[in-house]
Amino acid sequence: MSSNNRNLEPSELLSLYWNYYQLHAEQRMKITELFITVETILFGVYAAMFGKNLSLMLIISVAVFIIGLICYFLDIRSTLLLHDCRVAIREVENRFMPNYSQDMRLFTCVKKHEGHIKFSKLIRSCYLSVSLAGIAMIVIAVLA
Repeated sequence: MSSNNRNLEPSELLSLYWNYYQLHAEQRMKITELFITVETILFGVYAAMFGKNLSLMLIISVAVFIIGLICYFLDIRSTLLLHDCRVAIREVENRFMPNYSQDMRLFTCVKKHEGHIKFSKLIRSCYLSVSLAGIAMIVIAVLA
């Protein structure tokens, strides 16, 4: 039998899925950090330019709006990828670790907490709130 046709061992599967999960979880946090940094700078420049340079205020307002929306949709993508990975890890846990207690099967145990307040809902509401603030800033810049 060729080594290209062999099945992965459960530990290899778990490692593969965990690495995938870790990559997307890190990307998600980096998006959040970038969002906070960039939006803070944009709000600061907007405040400094308030009433002085209307065209720059308008450009910053549009940037605030667009960055908020981009982060919102990137978070949806990351959440879906992480969800699929959690499902796969739970399957590995349930299939290859049935004799372990549920407390030892982390992703299976976490399933019972799904449905409570989630990071996804909180952070997406922040992204949308900032996007709405960007719309308000656009209106202010146009009317000023």
